[in-house]
Amino acid sequence: MQVIRRSVSIGMIALMVFAVVACSQFEQRDKRFYYRAFWNFALREDLAELDSEFNGVDFGHSNLYENLLLTGGTDVPAIEDKARKETLAFIASKPRLNPNEEAIAPTYMKLAWRAQNTFDEAHALHRATYDIVVSDEPDKDRAIRNVLAYYQESAYAITAKKLDHHRLDAFPYSQSFRTRFPLFNATIWAYHYLQVAVYDPLQAARDLEAKKQAVRPILLTYRHYLDQPQTQWTFMPLTAELSPVFAARYPEIANIFDNLHMLHDNISDILASELVPTWEDKRAEIYRILNAYYLATADATNPMIVTHAEHRH
Repeated sequence: MQVIRRSVSIGMIALMVFAVVACSQFEQRDKRFYYRAFWNFALREDLAELDSEFNGVDFGHSNLYENLLLTGGTDVPAIEDKARKETLAFIASKPRLNPNEEAIAPTYMKLAWRAQNTFDEAHALHRATYDIVVSDEPDKDRAIRNVLAYYQESAYAITAKKLDHHRLDAFPYSQSFRTRFPLFNATIWAYHYLQVAVYDPLQAARDLEAKKQAVRPILLTYRHYLDQPQTQWTFMPLTAELSPVFAARYPEIANIFDNLHMLHDNISDILASELVPTWEDKRAEIYRILNAYYLATADATNPMIVTHAEHRH
């Protein structure tokens, strides 16, 4: 009996030591609730066709990151064939609700939760602006600016400054993902096309029926891009190119969205590149660029902020 007790004690001590070591890798999860207003979920309720496409976008990013991480970013069929077809099948199912991204990408979430939460908060800003534009909110401008102010209170807020995307696309590992996986890269950029192309037509439409009609050509184009990936594209779509009126009225939001999409490209490259070989290396590089170049908390020292009017695409 004494031997059993000693064995149990040793086992408990070993378990406690393991738990302490493991916890040193854990991150505090300080997720915020979305901005609450009567227009919440207006897109889901009134323009479900577009809303379901955005739910597909959410699945696609997480599914990609999980598969890149688990395959080492070198297995072309696993990404271009299997993972991409899984994403397209999910999109085709017309999901009514946002997917649980942590269930889709549990390994990636453990690797870089702060980066994922940065995505989540920016995606919530996307959703809020869609909801406001689609809703019958009488003062849409005030509502959008309130949502922006709420977003910028977060420690995870992406900078609203214009960043030099060409320099951010010129790290040693940059373009690894699009070079090795051109089909899935074109799929990601098709998502980004959809996300920003709908703003001007939605804002210009006078009523809900007009809004439904306004987004249908964009949805047709988006679905064409999914069926026939635009691998000839050399750079991601930018908000000002596809919704110039929205970008001119809300330049800070346009910058946030473009910077968000550039961060997506950077992380895809890090996960795909052999120049960042281990999971620990990938985590460190993701957090290095996030902290130095993307979070608004780095604005005072961020060398990637464009300080002149010209901005090349």
